Amino acid sequence: MINDYPNCTYHGCDIVNATSKVLNANQFTFSYGNVVKGLPYADNTFDFVHMRLLILALRKEEWPIAIKEVIRVIKPGGMLQLTEAHLKLPDDTSCAYYKLVSAFKAVAHSKGQDMDIAKELEDMLSVNRNVSIMQSECRWCRSNSGTLAAKKLIWDGVEIAKSTMSSIKPLLGVDSEEGALKFLDDLNYCLTHTECYFRARSVTAQKL
Repeated sequence: MINDYPNCTYHGCDIVNATSKVLNANQFTFSYGNVVKGLPYADNTFDFVHMRLLILALRKEEWPIAIKEVIRVIKPGGMLQLTEAHLKLPDDTSCAYYKLVSAFKAVAHSKGQDMDIAKELEDMLSVNRNVSIMQSECRWCRSNSGTLAAKKLIWDGVEIAKSTMSSIKPLLGVDSEEGALKFLDDLNYCLTHTECYFRARSVTAQKL
C-alpha cells in the first residue's frame, strides 16, 4: 500500500512488533496497543483503518468492543475494512487439512474464540448506528489450482502448522518429532494435490 500511495502516512498497531525489519518507509510509524483495552490514538484520527486476521486473538465477546474501538479512531466519512479467514472443513475427514482445521477449531473453542466469526462481521458492524456498510465480499482460493496465490497460501498453511505444532500435537494424534515432520509433509501433499479451500471475507463500512 505504501508503494501505491506514497504520499500518505501509515500507522501500524499490535500487541507485538511484527513489522518487516527491512521495511524502509519514512511515512510508517508502529505503536504498541490492544484494540480491546484501547488504541493509543485520539478520536477521529484516521481516514482509513484496516483490521485483519484476529480470529485467534479475540474471544467472541471481545469482537463488539474491538469494532467500537476502531470506529472511534476513524474520522467521520472515513472507512473501515475488516478481513478475516473463513476456514471450511473438507469432506475427506482423513486428510491432513481436515485434521489441522479441526485442531484449530478445538483450540479456539477452548479459549472462547469463534473460528467462524467471519460470517458475523457484517452483522457486528451493522449494529453500530454511526457506520454504513459499503461492501461485503467473500473470496476463495482452491489449494490445488496451481496459481501463485494458491502456492503462497500453501506455504503459509504449512508454516502456521509448523509454528503451532507444539500446542496442537495431541489433537493431531502426533506424539513424536518424526510424527510432526510426517504430518507437515502430508499437509503439504494434501494441499497441493487435493481440493481444499482457503477463504476470506472482507467487510467495508463508512463512518457517518
